[in-house]
Parts: sequence; C-alpha cells; structure tokens
Amino acid sequence: MTQITRYENISAVTFSDVKAGNTFISEVLHAVAEAGINIDMISSTPPKSDRFSFAFSFADDDIPSLLTVMSKITAVHSVTPFVNSGNVKLVIKNKEMEIHAGFAARVLEITEKIGADVLLITTSADEISLLVPDSFADELSGAFKNLD
Repeated sequence: MTQITRYENISAVTFSDVKAGNTFISEVLHAVAEAGINIDMISSTPPKSDRFSFAFSFADDDIPSLLTVMSKITAVHSVTPFVNSGNVKLVIKNKEMEIHAGFAARVLEITEKIGADVLLITTSADEISLLVPDSFADELSGAFKNLD
C-alpha cells in the first residue's frame, strides 16, 4: 500500500556551479546548523569537470536566518544561492519499492504527465521524497494514491 505524507511551507536553497574538491558543503551545513536551521532533503550532483551543484530543503519560517548565513557564505566563496519558497514535500512510501523494480519510474512518469516541476528528489529503500511547488501538490497527491 502506498502512503503519501505531505509537508507544507518548505523552501529549498540551491548552489550551482560550485568548485569541487573543497570544504564548501561541510562549511555550509555547519553554518546553517549554528544558526539553528534544521535541514531536510540534501542533494548534490556528481562533479562535471571541476564543478557541482548542491541543494537542501528547510522550513519557510527559517528564510530570514538562512539569508543571514548565506551572506556570510557568499562573501567567502563568491557563490550566489537561489532560494525557492512556498513548496510542498511529498513523501511516497511503499514497501514494494524494496523488492520490485520500476516504482520510481512510475512516480516520475506521473509527475511528467501532470507537468509538475520537481525541485529536489531524495530516496531511501522504501520511499521517494519530492519537493514540488505548492501549485502541483494536490494533483500529485491524488495521482500517487493510484500507484498500488
């Protein structure tokens, strides 16, 4: 059985074209933690040449604190983050993912049919978490209930 959990008022911050091979991710995560900001989804691309992208999600309420932290990070690293707020995290959980192939393909096929923008994706053995704009959350939640 597929279980859908919805978390509202979620933001994402993305750092694009960051120089690989340095301490950037750990510095950002430490600075965010010191500001008391709880992060959730973390995503990083494999390096392309000597560059990569890095993103994470957090509560919309923490935007003012995050902006203070980001100004310090950008001063040191000359990287401008992109902050996107007002999103919804949908967690699609199904034990079948552990033993049957193709569940993620079906989830992403649904998002494509709806035309939903997916801002972040993270997975575990039996769940897929998608960060999407609020405008797509209701339709996706309903469509994901038909994954069984």
